[in-house]
Amino acid sequence: MIRFDDVTKTYMRGQHPAVENLDIEFSRGEFVFLVGASGSGKSTLMRMVLKEVAPTRGTVYVAGKDLSRLPSWKVPSLRRDIGMVFQDFRLLPSKTAYQNIEFALAVIGTPRKVVRRLVPEMLEMVGLEDKGKRMPHELSGGEQQRVAIARAYVNRPSILLADEPTGNLDPSTASGILDLLAEINERGTTVVMATHDRSAVDRMQRRVVEMVGGQVVRDEERGSYETPAPVSVISGNLPDDSAHREEHPLDEDGLVADWDGAPDPEAPVSGAASAERLDDQPDEHAIAEDILEEDLIDEREARRARDEDPFAADDEENLR
Repeated sequence: MIRFDDVTKTYMRGQHPAVENLDIEFSRGEFVFLVGASGSGKSTLMRMVLKEVAPTRGTVYVAGKDLSRLPSWKVPSLRRDIGMVFQDFRLLPSKTAYQNIEFALAVIGTPRKVVRRLVPEMLEMVGLEDKGKRMPHELSGGEQQRVAIARAYVNRPSILLADEPTGNLDPSTASGILDLLAEINERGTTVVMATHDRSAVDRMQRRVVEMVGGQVVRDEERGSYETPAPVSVISGNLPDDSAHREEHPLDEDGLVADWDGAPDPEAPVSGAASAERLDDQPDEHAIAEDILEEDLIDEREARRARDEDPFAADDEENLR
């Protein structure tokens, strides 16, 4: 479903790569947790799946397609098959919960009768069937995230990317969001979730991929948030710097070559410095050029959709 072949992404010449020599595959129907300290490369990985940014070297495949060969005019079609959920919800503040979900269908010219069927189905699925007329500010954080998930899933994408979806929520609410993502996964959608939520990872016991400095240092089929692996930054076994590459070189599979599964007695007891590393992040100018334009929730996308599809304007007008 998603495959990275020897992928490296460097935003600025001379800068440490955001992702380096990445070889990994996510299969259809998997639920995968991406873990790692801030700046470890998780968001860059997701942005490459969305074809927001292109790798400096290597190839990214999504649903069997080589993204380097995908023409720009086919990118919107690619992204319609990829749902995206964010930490900060990104709902349109002037639209109701119903209209936020509806808008994701309107921009692609979905017929009115289909919209009338799908939106109530989505609201019911996320447990908000009685709150479709509420504005975002009238909803709790958990309810807003449920609307955001419904909007991301309403087109029945084969892939759902979730970037810290529980980051702004209390533990009880976060648990409900995780259950919702698990339900979507059970319906056949591949879910890749970047997270710092220890309880979510430990509770689900799904595949866990840990990144450090743009590289995969751990890939466990049924993993937990922490590990005795000596190069794990989030477990507090190593400060988030590049020293581990010499002390614990990676083998040909991208995993720690000399780790026997036992804790490293020489490992530091604290990894507090790990969250402070930002040197592999793109600068503000690079971000400004490549930042996501919120394809399904930006009013400008609706105008572009109408320009490309003469029927879309009529369908959106019928929705009002």
